[in-house]
Amino acid sequence: MSELIAELEAAYEDAGYEVAESSRNRDRIRISILDPEASGEALRDITNDVAGEAAVLGLNVTTESADNQDVTTVVSFRYRD
Repeated sequence: MSELIAELEAAYEDAGYEVAESSRNRDRIRISILDPEASGEALRDITNDVAGEAAVLGLNVTTESADNQDVTTVVSFRYRD
């Protein structure tokens, strides 16, 4: 699954987004983008193109801010291999 995360990071960066961090917890992938105005639709399209729409479950695109830091856009989903 680390290969998938690397592919997703590269695809987001190729589309002009700066990836802040990424993580995996069992079958859940979470990637933070340093753009609070990022297009949810574009991020969904990139995610489905890279991971395969049938393997992406519960895709969620939200914004968050913690400890007075910058607002980030977060893409999270369960991956079915």
